[in-house]
Amino acid sequence: MRTTDFIMDIAHTTPERNSELEEQIRKLNAIGISLSNEQNLSKLLEVIVREARHFTRADGGSLYIREGDRLNFTVAQTESLEMRDGGGEPFKAFYLPLTKESIAGYVALTGEVLNIQDVYEIPSTVQYRINKQFDIQNRYRSKSMLVVPMSDHSGSVIGVLQLINSLNGDGSVEPFRPEYESLVNSLASQAAVAIRNVTLIEEIKRLFRSLVRYSAKAIDARSPHTAGHSGRVAAYCVRIAAAINDETAGRLADVLFSAEEVEELRMAAWLHDIGKIGVRESVLEKSSKLSADQIEIVCQRFEGIKRGLRGQFLEQALAQMASGDLNVSAAMQQVDSAGSEGMAEIDDMLACIKRANIPGVLPKSDVDRLRSIAALDFVDSCGRRQPYLTANELENLSITKGNLTQAEYLEIQSHVTQTLDILKKIPFTKDLENIPRHAAAHHEYLDGSGYPRGLKGDEITLQSRIMCIADIFDALNSPDRPYKKALPLERTLSILRAEADAGKLDKDIVELFIRRSLFKTRVVDEEDGDLVAGS
Repeated sequence: MRTTDFIMDIAHTTPERNSELEEQIRKLNAIGISLSNEQNLSKLLEVIVREARHFTRADGGSLYIREGDRLNFTVAQTESLEMRDGGGEPFKAFYLPLTKESIAGYVALTGEVLNIQDVYEIPSTVQYRINKQFDIQNRYRSKSMLVVPMSDHSGSVIGVLQLINSLNGDGSVEPFRPEYESLVNSLASQAAVAIRNVTLIEEIKRLFRSLVRYSAKAIDARSPHTAGHSGRVAAYCVRIAAAINDETAGRLADVLFSAEEVEELRMAAWLHDIGKIGVRESVLEKSSKLSADQIEIVCQRFEGIKRGLRGQFLEQALAQMASGDLNVSAAMQQVDSAGSEGMAEIDDMLACIKRANIPGVLPKSDVDRLRSIAALDFVDSCGRRQPYLTANELENLSITKGNLTQAEYLEIQSHVTQTLDILKKIPFTKDLENIPRHAAAHHEYLDGSGYPRGLKGDEITLQSRIMCIADIFDALNSPDRPYKKALPLERTLSILRAEADAGKLDKDIVELFIRRSLFKTRVVDEEDGDLVAGS
């Protein structure tokens, strides 16, 4: 029955009952609005049972959700037991087989409404029976019961609403009034639609979260050295937000992230590096200043230089022998001596080059040496003069810190701008609309020295500050970066504190991160905001 059927029943009641039922209709409409606004499924189910109990003056109520060939017993409320036992053990959902032998199963399978005066006196001619286990365990007596199917807009039964023991004004149990059937059936129909809508929204959210996670993982996976980074940053961000919500003193005590804001932060963290899709893999994967192939070319070139020098020494010795200045023995000794010195010098140059190729801090003396090497040239096998080091090789080898040239560093930095460009094109829902803003500022520093826009202070959201700290910590502490080893934890935390003291990072968040040991659990991956495995 729908609300219209319920209204038709009013004509057959007394004026007093008419007034009461009209008031119940107004409440029913209000409940319908309330149900449509509730998006938390657990809360929604509790509201449905509570409101149905109030309408029918029921002492108890239960709600079952149909899941395939099972019924998920999700909600149980019994007011008299809660008053008697002070709430007792919290109810834990469990599954029941979907058969006509149980009352709820019968209603779910048939779609019938059952209004039973006394469940202990059910005729033997019907298929269903009451399970007395609840009554026995709780010293309770179930008697009257109103059980209605919860049918969605397509007529499919998605669950069952069961009300137990309607109470009169004296608190005595009485049968459920016939007019309640229409009322509760109408409420159940509204509830079914609300449940279906919330479930659909949850499914869409799960799909969106999965797309976000796997998109970020695909970007991270372009380089095995950053695989898992986005998930770890997301996990740290969620943990920091939860810790801020627990603060009771200081500046952060006034901050309270809602569940929606935490979800928005999580998604922003997952997507913070999505702009790296526009960065060349050769730059993302760069583990040394010159690649293995490039350094091999340099080595082969220097072998060629050494062969050329030895050839020059032999030509000089032959010329001296031809002029009679040296005999064969003296000439060969001169070749060996000069060759040994020349080869050693070339080998020393190559050793300097290989040393400089390792990312780190390069001393000025090594930079000067590289420039002097690059200034030398040799004649190749085709008779052309070539430099010992090309301009590109010198530029890369002369990097004084890290392993990126200025152009490559700018290309890496551009991932933030590209992240913003990508995320701005996504039609986020209102509860996620700040994702682009948060994600695009994860490299901004409070003193304005960050990038890409040089934001300062309050121009940087608290969420972006959290993400910046999580990002830096994971970059410093992760063992999988191609250009450096993971720093010891103490050193990593020391750097965070130093950056906070320098006015770059939010000092309160850094201190909270360290004080609460939010780094202690090693984050391997993040699916729904939890930190996973490791220590």
